[in-house]
Amino acid sequence: MLRSIKKAHDMIRKEDPETAITTHTIRMWCKEGKVKSLNAGNKILVDVGSLMDYITDKK
Repeated sequence: MLRSIKKAHDMIRKEDPETAITTHTIRMWCKEGKVKSLNAGNKILVDVGSLMDYITDKK
């Protein structure tokens, strides 16, 4: 499931309203290759499954 960084962040906040993860953090993880993503023009589309896996592995 691919979503924009903003939409992916909204999904995380829906699950955990007190999260410390920011859109900037998600953007950096994508650029560093820690989270699967796809560049579409100027937009970065985040693989939400990969993002959630990365977050749960960090805990």
